[in-house]
Amino acid sequence: MERAKTFLKSTAEFFREVKAELQKVTFPTRQETLGSTMVVLVLTVIMALYLGFSDWALARVVKMLLQMG
Repeated sequence: MERAKTFLKSTAEFFREVKAELQKVTFPTRQETLGSTMVVLVLTVIMALYLGFSDWALARVVKMLLQMG
């Protein structure tokens, strides 16, 4: 019985702390979210181009090396 009371007290304390922490949270504005999304999209395109070019170049080098041998 004592163990159940301790569990309920600690659970209640946990949820009080969660509520207090959630009140401190600040969510980004629409502009901040759009800006971050644009950064992610631009960097994704840049990385895709870089990796695509690297793959193409290395494939040509390997093809050349295999044709030499």
